[in-house]
Amino acid sequence: MPDPGRKLARLNALRQSFGDGLPKRVDILWQLWQRLPQESGWQVEHEELLHLAHALAGSAGSFGFRRISEIAKSLENLLSQYALHVEDCPKPTEIQNLLVRLRQLALQQDVATQEPVLPALLLPSTQALIGNVIGVVDDDVALAQDLSTQLSLLGWEVRVYHSAVDVLAALPQLRHAALIVDVMLPEGRLSGVELLARVQALGATPCVMISARWDWESRLAAVQAGAVAYLAKPVDIATLDEHLDRMTHRSDTAPYRVLVVDDDEVLAEHYAQSLNMAGMDAVSLSDAKQSLEYLAEYQSELVLMDLNMPKYSGLEVARVIRQDPQYFSLPIVFLTTESGVDRQQQAMQAGADDFLCKPISDAELLFAVSVRAERFRSLSKLVRQDSMTSLLNHLAFKQRLESELERALRQGKPLVLVMLDIDHFKEVNDRYGHPQGDRVIRTLAHLLRKRLRVSDVVGRYGGEEFAVVMPDTTLPQALPIMDTLRQQFGQMRYSTTQGEFSCSFSAGVATIWSGCDMDNLIQAADQALYQAKHAGRNCLYTF
Repeated sequence: MPDPGRKLARLNALRQSFGDGLPKRVDILWQLWQRLPQESGWQVEHEELLHLAHALAGSAGSFGFRRISEIAKSLENLLSQYALHVEDCPKPTEIQNLLVRLRQLALQQDVATQEPVLPALLLPSTQALIGNVIGVVDDDVALAQDLSTQLSLLGWEVRVYHSAVDVLAALPQLRHAALIVDVMLPEGRLSGVELLARVQALGATPCVMISARWDWESRLAAVQAGAVAYLAKPVDIATLDEHLDRMTHRSDTAPYRVLVVDDDEVLAEHYAQSLNMAGMDAVSLSDAKQSLEYLAEYQSELVLMDLNMPKYSGLEVARVIRQDPQYFSLPIVFLTTESGVDRQQQAMQAGADDFLCKPISDAELLFAVSVRAERFRSLSKLVRQDSMTSLLNHLAFKQRLESELERALRQGKPLVLVMLDIDHFKEVNDRYGHPQGDRVIRTLAHLLRKRLRVSDVVGRYGGEEFAVVMPDTTLPQALPIMDTLRQQFGQMRYSTTQGEFSCSFSAGVATIWSGCDMDNLIQAADQALYQAKHAGRNCLYTF
């Protein structure tokens, strides 16, 4: 996560920039008002004046200039009345008085009362990780070493201990992200449970109990001692890894992706920086015409948009976005100073999901956006993810592939597609049973997800077949990465009552070329995969 201090400094710089520009903003309002009664085309001038007052009411409050925001809101209300009763409106003096007051406050640099987002407001999923060191406590030397090797392949740093005495001696010198403890250690029948109780007394360290026993007494004792999970031997490495991810906040750490659309460039960037400070991935856009391009580029999970923009209204932009079926369920949240029911109903008909009233504090903004983004992500998972592996399913993967391919071709950047297939998978199912086959599939899914970049797209293409899109990657860059994964997967071991076994995979790797489409690229990767299988499997071929 980028340095929070730099983000905080950027927020403060934006607020300072806004404050420095306040006198000019108010002068423009004053000049427009002075011209308004004299010119025949006053309606155009009035619309601009009304928009500027509306924008100032929202932006000043968001930057902490509360008094200016309140006066600008009063000005907006009076200007709205003036539009309806221009010939006999008794309000010009009041409007002029408000403008004079705004000029005074702008020159005085009205004291801002709102503080920028603080580190304490970070989302739970974006907090700093507890650590990466896992302790394995088991007196079975071979088993402990096997767990250590497999967890290392999934990116964990592992320390092995063979007794309660060993781990208690190490705890003061080394903080562990989690401990994996056998129920029975050399010190006694339930000595692992007793160790767990002592560890919890020293400080909160998440623990997983493992055991060949599955009786009520052992499992209850583990719960009472504070174990987070209890797994039976032989341990399913994929299930163990899921528990460790969840316990150490490494699961689903990808930041929420937010597109902020507001014609006020400084305010849009302020909102984006506030969300980025909280661990999100937000980008700002002041020209709504580019919104579709940005949505495709950044795969946004929520649009935060001003309702009243001069060139294109928020309602019009929302309708354009909703024309694309892939954005039917994308949350669109409007920022507005309006509270009228009719206007909000129009926005709902255009596809709005919610409204946030300007001015809004950074803390309120963070809470509102995170709740809606999390809901969207959770619902998307139900539709787009494969239930066994939590990877993208076949349809969702092809949609992402199409999007990434279009972006790569448009920007002239490289992209690689990899098709993988587990070798002799039918023999695994026939010999060891489908549950063991499922273990192999989950393990490969975990390995791909953990060892590839966040920007890489991984999907379960069908059965024992997987697919990977590697954006901004050339063929020479992709091949050593995938070959390392192939070797690591081959080192994973699966223990069963019929003995231990391992698996391998074959892969076809293809890169894009000028004029290719998604079907051409998939066909090329499939052809390379066929060549890898024909060459004896457990290898990579390129197209």
